[in-house]
Amino acid sequence: MRLRTALALALAAALALAALPASAGKPSKPPAGTSSKDLTLVGETGDNRRVVTFGEAFFTDAAFQDDYAYQGTWNGGFRVVDISKPWRPKPVAEVDCGTFQGDIGVYGDLVFRSIDTPVAATTPEETCDAAPAVPGFEGIQIFEVGKPGKASADDLVTAVATDCGSHTHTVVPDPKRKRVLLYVSASATSPVYDNDPVWGHECSVEHDKFQIVSVPLDAPEDAEVIADVPLEGGHSCHDIGVLLSKRTKLAACAGMQGIVFDIKNRVEPERLSSFTFEGVTGWHSAMLSKDGSVTAMGWEPGGGVGPECEAGDPDFFKSIFFYDTESGDLLGTWVLPRPQTAQENCTIHNYSVIPNRKRDLLSVGAYQAGTYVVDFTNPEQPKTVAWYDPPPLDPNALTLGGSWGSYWYRGFVYSSDITKGLEVFRLEDRTVKAKSEKVDLLNPQTLVWDGVRGKKKHRRR
Repeated sequence: MRLRTALALALAAALALAALPASAGKPSKPPAGTSSKDLTLVGETGDNRRVVTFGEAFFTDAAFQDDYAYQGTWNGGFRVVDISKPWRPKPVAEVDCGTFQGDIGVYGDLVFRSIDTPVAATTPEETCDAAPAVPGFEGIQIFEVGKPGKASADDLVTAVATDCGSHTHTVVPDPKRKRVLLYVSASATSPVYDNDPVWGHECSVEHDKFQIVSVPLDAPEDAEVIADVPLEGGHSCHDIGVLLSKRTKLAACAGMQGIVFDIKNRVEPERLSSFTFEGVTGWHSAMLSKDGSVTAMGWEPGGGVGPECEAGDPDFFKSIFFYDTESGDLLGTWVLPRPQTAQENCTIHNYSVIPNRKRDLLSVGAYQAGTYVVDFTNPEQPKTVAWYDPPPLDPNALTLGGSWGSYWYRGFVYSSDITKGLEVFRLEDRTVKAKSEKVDLLNPQTLVWDGVRGKKKHRRR
């Protein structure tokens, strides 16, 4: 989501919803809660955290490990949800610590949370509730959670400041070196400030990089920034998609350009290719196919708050773009198949690759357009496998809500919904169910995959 940054955010966001356009007649789609026959809502946490001023602890992204989902909150921290019974997800801990924007990651006992607005903190503990200030701390919070059901702000072990903060981060395991790396996406380069006198980080318009944070598994309190990765005109990354397999290790930066890196050396990424699309003003999300031969890119017209999926909107406003990773050629696009109303904020937002041994599949969250499963085994002709399209939150006015991201985990599709919490779907597609691995760790933007048999070749278009 491109709602962001510092003191300006606090004021602008408070006014944002009041400025949203009013209803423009009857909804232009079928009535409430429609879905394809093979995707069924089977469980939900039943929350109702409506967004009024952007000061609320509404939900952002989600990460998964063992029997738990870790769900970030925009202005408040994160929570832990027991998903051992997917049809009955149960929140078991709420951690009140941190400000905007709250994207989340997990690895072992460690939980990582992004902060993307400077605050007047002088210690890690003060990052929980310090007031906005420029300059000030922004970056990564690191928690050590021994018992997920009893997680609290007391589990915070350190905070690592990063230049221009952390809009989101990508978890990159490096177990051979007994560490986990975080590729930090700054997104916006504002507010601008010089070296912070407490933390030493800065933010400049010429950012043009992403940073790597190293977290020692045996001493997470010693986490630090260890590398700057130049983007050479990419300005900054909004999200960074990562593929780690036995044969292929790649990272894709979604910035002003889409940039693909070879990350065989995880701390010295090597630029391979880049791509743009006329009219796309900045990429938002990036993922890689299981063999790395295809890079999937999406963007966010309207900044996440606008209704950009109406029937009259251009197709490229509501598309995922599939590129040949090696050449940078555009192979094809998938267009959201269901038009939305003027009362629904909508773009393609966060998605992940399903670890399927037969097909290349994405689980897609698209705000109030809901959740989709897309087959891009043939990226020139991607197909919709299944979908769930909820009704507008308010049929009379545009309000913010919907699926922040949707993820396949242990045989179910989980949607982290901005206002409703965690929703759980059963997908009946036999090939997906029979050929998909039931992993025990899933982070947004990261695919760890060992089932690759070789790269596919794609025609130049």
